[in-house]
Amino acid sequence: MAKKTWNKSKTIVIDIGKCKYCNKDMVNTDSFVAFADKTRGHYNCMKKDYYAQLIKKDKNEKRLSPN
Repeated sequence: MAKKTWNKSKTIVIDIGKCKYCNKDMVNTDSFVAFADKTRGHYNCMKKDYYAQLIKKDKNEKRLSPN
């Protein structure tokens, strides 16, 4: 009996839509996150937006503080 050779599954690239932050098309091989409202965004775009919001919030708090 001959040994059976198995074929590896081929990687299928699928378009998953536009990024929530930069509106560029994304494929499933990109690093991305999916949100509860069924939108998706690049991981790096999400991270940049998160840090930008933290900086904005920090500046707002310093401006509004009574000191």
